[in-house]
Order: sequence, then structure tokens, then C-alpha cells
Amino acid sequence: MDQKTRVLIVDDDAAIRSLMADFLSSHGIEVATGAGAPDLYAALKAGRFDTIVLDVMMAGEDGLTALSKLPIADRPPVILVSVLGNDVDRIVGIELGADDYLAKPFNPRELLARIRALVRRSKVRQAGADGGTTWLFGDWTLDAAQWLLTAPGGSDVALTPGEFRLLLALVEQRGRLVDRDRLLAATGGEETEVFDRSIDVLLSRLRRKLADHGGRDLIRTVRGEGYQLALPARVAD
Repeated sequence: MDQKTRVLIVDDDAAIRSLMADFLSSHGIEVATGAGAPDLYAALKAGRFDTIVLDVMMAGEDGLTALSKLPIADRPPVILVSVLGNDVDRIVGIELGADDYLAKPFNPRELLARIRALVRRSKVRQAGADGGTTWLFGDWTLDAAQWLLTAPGGSDVALTPGEFRLLLALVEQRGRLVDRDRLLAATGGEETEVFDRSIDVLLSRLRRKLADHGGRDLIRTVRGEGYQLALPARVAD
């Protein structure tokens, strides 16, 4: 792991926070810590981080609320951690754009492995040409840099980060079939029953929002195979 990798740990349990920080530091990672949402916001204003480890059940403002307030386009990958480990938190976390989820207690080595995987994935995304691409399909515009979807007629469509990532994964394939595994990867989920169900939730909500703006049949389902965008997509000049 590159020693320049920086991780921000935000957890209101001082013992767990210290345990995670000490373990990651011993493996060459530069670590900053915070006890709550105010520390999270202050740290992100002060510096750059490659990954955020964010506790869900914090006193005061909880982790999910804090995550929803972070600018989508600028924030680093986020790993949510929670003692509850329930399906609702996981699904909501994906909708808000979390990249991974760990249920407490967990092995610090598992956290290290997840961080390494996210950093590698993030570098691949940054190296790709589509990171700031604007896509056109029909009279729709998808701005990947600004995380903005514009409907025919010019109105903006309010999407959650999870919904946006899902649509972007379909658009990037330019009408080709996209299987569920690729969609799971695009939304940051793993191949588990919980994350698999989250795809159904995201697709249902995304389709409803598209339909509200005239895109009722914009996403096609190919039974047993996957999904595809109904319109050809191209990169804007």
C-alpha cells in the first residue's frame, strides 16, 4: 500500500477508533481520526483523503445523515461501519453513495483489505476517460463530473448517488446489455443477498423518477440476462 494513502476514521467509540487507527498506521497508511460529524466536515475541509471509514450509529448526527451532506462529486470512497449490521442501513447507505459496509465487530485485516480494494478501484476510475464525461442519449444529458441528470426540456432530475451510479453504468454501455454483477459493482455493493435486493430498490426508484420526466421505458429489462438503456448514448462533443 502506498504510504501516501490517507484514511479518515470517524467513530464516536474512542477505543474502536484507536484500534483501527493503530492497525492501519502499522501497515503504512496515514490516518486521521474524528469522533463525530463536525470532525468529519472539518477534516475534509482541511485536507485530502483516499477513503473515509464512517460509523453509522454516532451520537448526535448519525453517519448516514453526515454521508448525505457530503458533496457527491468531490468526496472519496466511503466505508460505513455499524454494530447493527442490518439490511436497512446497508441499502440506505448504498442509496446515499457508500462504497462498502462492514458490520461490527470486524477483523481489522478485513478493513485493511476493503480499503486497499477501494483505493485501487478509485485510481482506476480516475485514470479512465469517463470520469468527467457528459453523455447524451435522446434529449437527455448526464453530466458525470457534476453528477447531474437533465431531462428533455431542461429540468434537472434529483437522483441519489446510488441511482446516479446505476444510470451511469447503463449509459456507459451505450445500449449494450448490463448484467446484475456489473450493476452491483457500479453501486459499490457486494454479491450478497442484501446488496442484490438493493439493485431492485434502486432500479424501481430510478425508473419512477425517469417516468416522471417522460422516460417511462428508458431502462429495459432482459429477463434472466440484465438491463439496457433503450436509447443510444454518445459522449458530448
